Amino acid sequence: MGLIILPLLAAWFAAFVYSGFMLYAIFSGDKPLWYAAAALGLGIVLALVYLRIGLSGFKARETVWAFEIPLYFLLNKAAIAVFVVAAVCYFFGWGAATFPHIKAICFVLAFAASAGALLGTVCADRFQKQQGITTTY
Repeated sequence: MGLIILPLLAAWFAAFVYSGFMLYAIFSGDKPLWYAAAALGLGIVLALVYLRIGLSGFKARETVWAFEIPLYFLLNKAAIAVFVVAAVCYFFGWGAATFPHIKAICFVLAFAASAGALLGTVCADRFQKQQGITTTY
């Protein structure tokens, strides 16, 4: 199963690094420091909300398949779509001329999707132990 999870994890890590480049562009731009810090804070909050909502769907379960929770986060179509739209919009600068905060919004969405997917994958075992969910193979 590592042949499936590891490339997906690497792709989400690359997405996380790309969102780091987005944050660097905000830091090095003409915006004040508090603007970039607020964007980072909002991204962290949204990532934790995504993690909590994703894991709440498994709370009522007694058993889960061995890689069901990590694959839920790694293959979530909504998170993938949000990241792709944010990354493409940021890369091509769509809406930047009409809305000055588009780069910050793109960063927040890309960061939340990538960090949430990575956190959900890494925290899946601990969540299962805390909730008393058994693993079936």
